[in-house]
Amino acid sequence: MEDKENSQSGRNPKRRHLRNRRVNAMEYWQKGVLDDVPAKERWSREFRDPRLKQIKAPELNMPEALQVHGLVLNVHRRTCIVRIDGEAQEQVRAIYRATAIEELGEFPAVGDRVVVGQSTEDGDYYLLRVLPRTSALQRPGTRGRSHQQLTQAANIDQVVIVCSVAQPEFNYGFADRFLLAAATSNLSLIMVLNKMDLVDEIPAHILDFAEIVQGLIPVSCENGQGMDKLQKALIGKSSVFSGQSGVGKSSLVNILVPDAELLTGEVRSKDGKGRHTTTSSSLFDLPQGGVVIDTPGIRALGLVDYEAIDLARSFPGFFPDGIFTCKFNDCLHLEEPGCAVQAAIEKDEIPLQRWLSYERILNSDSL
Repeated sequence: MEDKENSQSGRNPKRRHLRNRRVNAMEYWQKGVLDDVPAKERWSREFRDPRLKQIKAPELNMPEALQVHGLVLNVHRRTCIVRIDGEAQEQVRAIYRATAIEELGEFPAVGDRVVVGQSTEDGDYYLLRVLPRTSALQRPGTRGRSHQQLTQAANIDQVVIVCSVAQPEFNYGFADRFLLAAATSNLSLIMVLNKMDLVDEIPAHILDFAEIVQGLIPVSCENGQGMDKLQKALIGKSSVFSGQSGVGKSSLVNILVPDAELLTGEVRSKDGKGRHTTTSSSLFDLPQGGVVIDTPGIRALGLVDYEAIDLARSFPGFFPDGIFTCKFNDCLHLEEPGCAVQAAIEKDEIPLQRWLSYERILNSDSL
């Protein structure tokens, strides 16, 4: 009875649902993330028995001979630059296809292995599939989408976090957050301390990280200090460079890869923070073997899907052997009795600076 009344009043739920589906498909198509031909719905004049035109997988319309494998070097809003496998090392611009994006759940990232195909109609290349990833470095999305994870780089062997000992000052909390992000992704982390020409020695509070990271390499882009050691650590590996703006990350990549020609910028005198010069991630081949993925500098790094107890159990430097030794399983290392971390701080086994960094992250909104 209710359906009859809705139909007579012109409010047909089924008709409204079908119209909404058509509008959504058109919106996605106009944004460039849907296949060339949007899903169409055809119906009689009375809007009965709609026949849906399904979008076929692009592989079905593209001969296998025109499908090739490649490596993503750079990503843009609607396309990505792919280096085709083979001796020619040809680079092509591939257009995103809805089926590929839907299968991955997000847009491709630098370092992804993909399958692309060349259309026989317009000659353009299209992204057909993103092959399974062996690893990925992820961080929270932009403001309003912090619950989503954005992949900065894929199929990498290690993370290289670039910090500066001065101009801008070393950010203890940021380094700890990156350690947590790397550990969550099961990636080893190398810390590069840049701008060593501005200090006489590594500050004591930074040396604390030497016992936590897989490698601590002091360098200087000005006088070349430590560059040989850094190059050896990168040979034959896929390394993603990341860090805050202004620490000299792009300058380091320019030294390691002379053909990179990345833009560099000065630290802002107003607040001592860096300027963004790298706007998107890019992959470069190292002359001695291996690849470097340069990512945009970031001023803050949040954590996704991290609960307070997870942070308390896995915070870098609290439990060297990885064994939680506090008396209570829900100990947050604040004022709980039998806290192993508080006891270690009193014995100077854990620097107070490390606990203060933990406390800031524990009380932050991005946890």
